[in-house]
Amino acid sequence: MTCRSDEAPLAAQVAGWLAQARGAAGVEEIALGPLSRAEVAEQVTALADGPVPAGVVDELFARAEGNPFFTEQLVAAAPSRGGERLSVPVGLPGRLAELLAARAGRCAGGARAVLHERTARALQATGDQALAAEVAGHWQAAGRPAEELPARVAAAAAAERVFGYAEAAAHWQRAIEVWLDVPGAAAVAGIELPRMYVWAIDAFHQSGDDVRAGMVAEEAYRRFAHHADPATAAVICDRAARYRAFDSRAAALLLIEEALRLFEQAPPSADHASAMLRYAILPRPAEGSQRAGAVALMTRALEIAEEAGATALTSRILASLAHDAFLCGQVEEGFAFLARGWALAWASQDGPALLELALHESDALLKLARFQRAADAALRGLGPARQAGLGASRETSILESNAAEALLAMGRTTEAAALIDPLTSGPPTRHRWVVHETRADIDLVRGDIDAAARRRQLIDAVRPDIGHADFARETAQSAAELALWAERPGDALAEARRALPLLKTPDITILCGRLLTAGMRACADLAEQARARRDQPAAENAVAAADDLASWVEQMGGAPFTDHPFLATIPAERATWGAERTRLAGASDPAAWGGAGKAWQDLDCPHRAAYAWWRQAQAQLDACQPSTVAAPALQAAAAAADGHEPLLAQVRALGQRARIPLHGPAATAPPPARARAPYRLTGQELAVLQLLAAGRTNAQIGAELYISPKTAGVHVSSILRKLGVTSRVQAAALAERAGLLRPGPP
Repeated sequence: MTCRSDEAPLAAQVAGWLAQARGAAGVEEIALGPLSRAEVAEQVTALADGPVPAGVVDELFARAEGNPFFTEQLVAAAPSRGGERLSVPVGLPGRLAELLAARAGRCAGGARAVLHERTARALQATGDQALAAEVAGHWQAAGRPAEELPARVAAAAAAERVFGYAEAAAHWQRAIEVWLDVPGAAAVAGIELPRMYVWAIDAFHQSGDDVRAGMVAEEAYRRFAHHADPATAAVICDRAARYRAFDSRAAALLLIEEALRLFEQAPPSADHASAMLRYAILPRPAEGSQRAGAVALMTRALEIAEEAGATALTSRILASLAHDAFLCGQVEEGFAFLARGWALAWASQDGPALLELALHESDALLKLARFQRAADAALRGLGPARQAGLGASRETSILESNAAEALLAMGRTTEAAALIDPLTSGPPTRHRWVVHETRADIDLVRGDIDAAARRRQLIDAVRPDIGHADFARETAQSAAELALWAERPGDALAEARRALPLLKTPDITILCGRLLTAGMRACADLAEQARARRDQPAAENAVAAADDLASWVEQMGGAPFTDHPFLATIPAERATWGAERTRLAGASDPAAWGGAGKAWQDLDCPHRAAYAWWRQAQAQLDACQPSTVAAPALQAAAAAADGHEPLLAQVRALGQRARIPLHGPAATAPPPARARAPYRLTGQELAVLQLLAAGRTNAQIGAELYISPKTAGVHVSSILRKLGVTSRVQAAALAERAGLLRPGPP
């Protein structure tokens, strides 16, 4: 029999049997101790099939401590190859590691705690910072909080050095939990508890978990908002303000004001400069001097950051100053600020600063309609952001959206989708909803309007009401355009009306051209539908709504459609707005639409140009101009609309009706519709109208409906008379607007 005495405790049955066996007659007990060094040398020589260097034997003897099985496993894991000399592996062979782990697992109570303690000391003695997290875990398992606390601090710092912000945040939180169990914790940890909270908050933020960051910030505020040290209380108030801003601007402003008051009682610091920058850029109710006040605050923040030697923060403040310069029309000055910021950020290799600069630069290039450069700047900024562990942050999601927006503007739907689709496989969250809004835009142009609508509903459920006017503008703009392509112009108009009262400051009103144009398009759609249905009150309501939009523009001093050095799209938006107003009036002007198309073409916005050219061809056909006159505009629209499926469907439908070849796949005819008031068309006339709208000749209509071409011509004449139009193309357009080509109620 054999019995291992080193696997304590022995089972009770084994211990009892062993006591009896030792006293029995004829039993000899042989205790096997470890092999001597000489015996190990003999064993290794046999295992290696030859002499082994003395240094290798020494190392094996030290590692295995004479245990023959351990020695055997170490030699087996490092056999000599060819003429190479045997070398001992650095790590443990898998089988041996499993065995040792299993033995350790059988330890209980005090034995297990001692084992964790000895392991922690052994790992700590290596001086390898990469093992800091393991060391902390063993001290925790050993129940030694005084040793665990500094190990947790070291583990958090080690995680942050390799941008493992989620892991760092977990270590900071555990350190906070242990704090109360450690006498003299500040001296042991080498850090004060409030600062530990701040670092936990920042680590959660950088990992993209702003929900947890906000929770920790609130806990810190409850504990330290009235700390005796003004700088400590100030930084806690500032962090709490950052996350309260997602729910209440007013509460956030009050907290930052308190933080700034406290910071004035302390020496210059990066925290002070950061709080002042946040106060400068936080949206608040419109004030005549707000912009000038913001610039003064940012300038002061820059001075404080420079005094404190906070290089990375200095570059972020320069990015905000650049944004302000752009809005004031000082484009060259804005790029000069960015250049200074880039130089500092690259020199310090600060990930957050590089991300901030890429955000502002790509946004500026978008508004200047330099779309390829905007996409390049955003994509270039994603690399440093992800390398710095900020891939899940809210700021990175905005940068990703900027890149996709630039690609969409250039009509490159597939490339935009390739960037955004992998980022939006799950549902939107409170702090990463921006990429989902971009995904909804992509779904729309891909023709999946239902998916876009469902995603917008999910976004609305989680998006915080932060009162940011620019977010309100962009959200309303996207929602209005979705409603327009979903043939819900009333909803599109409601989106514009809901957002415009929030957009009052000059730096926002200059950005409202696209939203206003969507609103005017909705009014024109409603007016055309009302006229087609002979609903005079509805037509008058549409005109009145359009007048309200125009009045808002006048109240804003015409800013949305006044040329501005920073907004390159304003002339094209103005041309589109004017063209929509001619459509509203009932006589859509082909020349106005042609001018709008040319303006968008010059900006390299093919989808916007295609929309204008489609409307131009429609206006030409409505004016009874020959199809040959409308063909160039419609064919140009078909080519430019590639990648925008809802627009392309409308272009193809008009091409069918007017029998204009577009060199693309033909659209299928709409399903039959039932007779509708007020035109009193018969069922046969509706069937003829369906085919007429699809561009069929009288002979083709007759063949499909089993009637003669002459009878088909009689039906066509009756349809034109009842609809009050003079051409087949006008009849098709009117039928579409009146809902005669779609099933269901008008």
